[in-house]
Amino acid sequence: MEKSLFAGVDLAGSPSRKTGWAVIDEDRKLLSHCHLFSDDEIRKRVKDISPKWIGIDAPLTLPLGRGGNYNTRLCDRKLAKFGVSTIAPSLLGSLTFRGIRLAQMLKEEGYSFIEVYPRATEKVLKIKVKGKKPTLSWRESLQDGLSLLIKAIPSPRERLFSAHILDAILCAYTAYCRDKGNYEEVGDEEGVVVVPRRNIG
Repeated sequence: MEKSLFAGVDLAGSPSRKTGWAVIDEDRKLLSHCHLFSDDEIRKRVKDISPKWIGIDAPLTLPLGRGGNYNTRLCDRKLAKFGVSTIAPSLLGSLTFRGIRLAQMLKEEGYSFIEVYPRATEKVLKIKVKGKKPTLSWRESLQDGLSLLIKAIPSPRERLFSAHILDAILCAYTAYCRDKGNYEEVGDEEGVVVVPRRNIG
């Protein structure tokens, strides 16, 4: 019986910039990772493996303008309780619209996906990072922390992943948690960000 797969996408705002891609299996083993560019590349990777869940680091909806607020969604504002700051979808421009297009494509093709904010997942998992993204110390400490959760992640002293790959792994792990029922939803019908449940390691 084939194992279920979970994909993570650290989406870039433009096809000319690197999008992080990572895949883990139900045993929490890292199977593959790379940088992608075009929407067609992302679509092909998804089609090739048919993941059970896909975690996407990008806003997948726009604010509805409740109370005249066209900048942020309730989920964006509620993420502050996790001790992380967010950027309003309206200010992310091309990333938000690319995320919405990707979500629509995945929905039409029958794939299950969630919106993820890696910094919130990182906080919930209590991964202690050093410095700020994407500094060398930040990448090394995040990779060290992820290696305790995900199998087959090398020591950063042997091979250091890019910030895009590290965030894609966080997205894939959050998708795994969604499948296992170890998750929380932050937000409402305006938009939902999924994070691992806070009482798990």
